Amino acid sequence: MLKACGIFTNHIRNMSHNQIYDVIVIGSGLAGLTTSVKLLEGGLKVAVVEKAEKMGGNSIKASSGINGVPTIYQRKDEKDSVEEFYKDTIRSGKGLCVETLAKTLSLDSAKAILWLSEECNVDLSVVARLGGHSFARTHRGSGNLPPGFAIVSTLIKRLQLSESVLVLTQTRFVDFIKNKNEVVGIVAQKENEPVHELRAKNIVLATGGICADLTGPDSMIKRFRPDLLDYPQTNSPLTTGDGQKIAESSLGANLIQMDQIQVHPTGFIQLKGPEQIASKSKFLCGELIRSIGGILLSPLTGKRFVNELTTRDEVTKAVLNSCGEPPVAAIVVSEEDYEKAKSHIGFYMSQLLMFKGTSSDLVEKFKEIIPSLTTLPSAFDAGLSEFNGNIENDHFKRSHFGTVVGETFYFGFITPVLHFSMGGIETNSASQVSTKEGVTLPNVFAIGEVSGGVHGANRLGGSSLLECVVFGTRVAEHILGDAKN
Repeated sequence: MLKACGIFTNHIRNMSHNQIYDVIVIGSGLAGLTTSVKLLEGGLKVAVVEKAEKMGGNSIKASSGINGVPTIYQRKDEKDSVEEFYKDTIRSGKGLCVETLAKTLSLDSAKAILWLSEECNVDLSVVARLGGHSFARTHRGSGNLPPGFAIVSTLIKRLQLSESVLVLTQTRFVDFIKNKNEVVGIVAQKENEPVHELRAKNIVLATGGICADLTGPDSMIKRFRPDLLDYPQTNSPLTTGDGQKIAESSLGANLIQMDQIQVHPTGFIQLKGPEQIASKSKFLCGELIRSIGGILLSPLTGKRFVNELTTRDEVTKAVLNSCGEPPVAAIVVSEEDYEKAKSHIGFYMSQLLMFKGTSSDLVEKFKEIIPSLTTLPSAFDAGLSEFNGNIENDHFKRSHFGTVVGETFYFGFITPVLHFSMGGIETNSASQVSTKEGVTLPNVFAIGEVSGGVHGANRLGGSSLLECVVFGTRVAEHILGDAKN
């Protein structure tokens, strides 16, 4: 028999396995949690199936924040709007966004922030401007908790309040159960245990992306982007495209834009010896660090080489073209700008991802990664002097800066990493799954990174958490509306 357990196993109440649930939610990142909490608070019975030992998925690691427009936390003198956010999303997506989904993302963003801050009491009072955004609209808290953890842990606690939820962790989603043309449940399995059937009126796929699916005969990275197989990645090792694979093979679901993989420009290199330096699993250097004023320096010249706050794909391209082999850059933050993200940088320093020192210290650490480095500390000093002297007239056209960098500063080393899959299961505007034959499956939904089309060719920072809340809310409202009818 499968056992029910969660991140707080003593508190989550168990329901009988031998019943039909209103909804099965597969995945407990922010998309799955949003849907589950809203369904439970609407009076439905929900089973949550989670592959990992604890709930939270990749969402719990999110460090930069969640977008929203307009909100009470934004500066009143800025002219941000839903339309400006939509334009930035479309521009970033390079013509590949499904426009109805991108419009929904921007239209519902303020509602998402309001729900989290007012109803869930999550602190989102600090607003930053991330790369590719025309205005500051990415929200996080003022305390020490990263926004992903703050949001996800809050929703897990709300989930605990219900007596109508079954949470199954360390449980793999294996297949769908079908009765003729109708999906009536799923097959799930815990390790070393028999398969178990769960039945429900509705199924919500919130299983995440494919960026850790690098090995094996059915690897989706190998299938759609074999050129990226050698890149490190930032995801949980369990992010292996289960939802996409099973929906395609079992239901004939249509997959769209699966070649659109976000290679994030700044994955930290951890200086814990040669093995860790070479590791294919990286901590993400949150875009927040560039947002507060962080700059990137090339090991070849000691100088900047890009507008650090352009879109992620453009920054990645610049790192690959300007930093040699291996493609590694230094990220530098002034002592004054450090104060804007003390908790983030403090954590990074505790993990040997960032350090404090001078250009001589930076070069010494750089040589742990590139032993053949010949660029002198004086070259990095010159690069910093050039930056300090051109803040008002940046030839890379960066318009939003931090403060000048002094003799002593904070620094780390970054390299491009697989981070997010923009493609996924095709859905309609209600997040219902579409098949290759163009049939809409009325009771099977896909939300979050398992779905495709919202972000097009490139996702803006802060829009992943937002997508989870917006479409998780919409699916819950759709199912609750059907239940009332």
